[in-house]
Amino acid sequence: MHVTAVVIPTYNRRETLLLALKAVFEALPPAHRVLVVDSGSSDGTRESVRARYPQVDLIEGDASMWWAAAVNRGVQRAKELGCTYVLTYNDDNVATPGLFSALGEAAAADSGCIIGAACCYLDRPEIAFFSGRMQARGSDRFYYLDRDAPLAEIGDRSGPVDMLHGMCTLFPMAVFDTVGLFDEKAFPQVFADDDLLMRAKAAGFTLRVCTRAVVLNDRSKTGVNPYDRRLGPRGCVRLLTSRNSTFQVVARTRFLWRHRTSTFRFCKTWLLDYLRLLALVTCRWLLPQRAFYRIGIGWTRRLQRL
Repeated sequence: MHVTAVVIPTYNRRETLLLALKAVFEALPPAHRVLVVDSGSSDGTRESVRARYPQVDLIEGDASMWWAAAVNRGVQRAKELGCTYVLTYNDDNVATPGLFSALGEAAAADSGCIIGAACCYLDRPEIAFFSGRMQARGSDRFYYLDRDAPLAEIGDRSGPVDMLHGMCTLFPMAVFDTVGLFDEKAFPQVFADDDLLMRAKAAGFTLRVCTRAVVLNDRSKTGVNPYDRRLGPRGCVRLLTSRNSTFQVVARTRFLWRHRTSTFRFCKTWLLDYLRLLALVTCRWLLPQRAFYRIGIGWTRRLQRL
């Protein structure tokens, strides 16, 4: 029997984690283990987890552990427990009733695949902000498929994609046996998932998204981004410097250089990424929210037609 370990890294987000665990255990099939990796929380997270969910395998770390190091600890523990799959799972997720069973069915149909769930907004559960990413033609960047489209319009899709993420993604343990763990030194937080997925693709693993598997996510608690909020000068500085930002200059440059297809494409992608960021931040201030999202949806659909 295949056993899946649900690995949830957390740090000082007790109430967010408890909400996540409540939904997880309401939907969890029997052949799953839940591993919470706490990076030295000081808000009573450990005590609350032990009291309310004694069945959780609680791994105690320290504040030096960011996302990649915490997940690596969980993967190592899952291997010790004899788990055959690892589901990386963010603590600001809320599972829907069919999430784990749909991921399990997709894995049973293709045991060599890495499978990502469709991610919808917690406050707009019918709208998907993630259903896979594809590589843009002539570039090293990836764009989102059907971003901010109604889940009903996306339908039942389980085809291959060029990129997933680590928010709610099912990995066969064979992936870690083949390509190793997340690179916690080069990518302690952002791009750790993208980097491992790129290495897994190069090793022959297929990436798929299963839109029947749906997880809700509280986007207000996920990193620093220019999409869901207007950023002032301080927010823009954090966007370029924070480890929680996918636009952090050091992490993004390192990732693009490591996985470049050519030096020309690296330069082109890097330049266009930061020009796009400037346009995003500016438009987010100048345009009403609905107009901003409509333009974004139209641009994504244009990329899908290319």
